Amino acid sequence: MEKLPGGWIQEGSRLVRRIELDDYSKVVVAGLCISSLAMWRNHHPRLIVEYHALTVELSSHDVGAVTDRDLDLAQWINAMIPPFE
Repeated sequence: MEKLPGGWIQEGSRLVRRIELDDYSKVVVAGLCISSLAMWRNHHPRLIVEYHALTVELSSHDVGAVTDRDLDLAQWINAMIPPFE
């Protein structure tokens, strides 16, 4: 597998990124933006909304592993919400 995009870790068959924001409304808007992007890329990530954070989990469920589709969406998400590294 190629190098993971910045801010992402692999946990088993998933790519995971936790996006911490300073306001609940920003978390909700980030989730809506990511869900719209995911629909455009024909993907269905798991989004976990918390008060100051949004966790995004990507996996290609049809093959039970991380694939190029997941890496592609992770890069698109990073373009929209750059990781703080």
